[in-house]
Amino acid sequence: MSEAANELRKKRTAEILLSIGAVEFKPEQPFTYASGLKGPIYCDNRKLLSHPSERAEIRDFFVEIVKECGLSFDHLAGLATAGIPHAAFIADKMDKSMVYVRSKPKAHGRRNQIEGDYREGQKLLLVEDLVNQGASLNEALLGVEDAGLKAVGCLAIVTYDSEASHQILKEWSLPLVTLTDFHTLSEAALKLDKISQRGRELLRQWQQDPVAWSNKF
Repeated sequence: MSEAANELRKKRTAEILLSIGAVEFKPEQPFTYASGLKGPIYCDNRKLLSHPSERAEIRDFFVEIVKECGLSFDHLAGLATAGIPHAAFIADKMDKSMVYVRSKPKAHGRRNQIEGDYREGQKLLLVEDLVNQGASLNEALLGVEDAGLKAVGCLAIVTYDSEASHQILKEWSLPLVTLTDFHTLSEAALKLDKISQRGRELLRQWQQDPVAWSNKF
């Protein structure tokens, strides 16, 4: 796909997420994340599950990306929990095998972290809904490694393009391909008057240094 076509896909994905209320911006009254850090953006891609037309459009974008990447893999692997349904949609559309990755091993039974029918040494194409600072992705990759499997890439709906996530991806030598990103979402929100120029600047400052930004509140 050409760069121009890819930009159109990024913008369309941002429009979809904003139109269904999956992304909220509060640059002056920030959200508190699971990590304890505060941030000006909250992305709830689970809302896509309740919108069939938009959900199908996102699925088809993912299918396009899988074909474009040309990566060889044995299973699509949805990351718990929000990545699992999207992996299932893609697997069904492409008639591909799928497994899923728990956030941590089960506390009973076989204590699996990877669920599905797989063999040691097989390749996984991970599917995530959002890559923020990359901590949950790193935990999933550790589980994949412990199971004797190999992650060959990761798909996601959104990346915040944080330095922390870039470092994790570099350490694992893992390519990440996303439908849209923080910059595109921010610009779309500005055009739709969902944030002001001042809000856009606060978003930029947060992206550059989330910890320092959070510590101001």
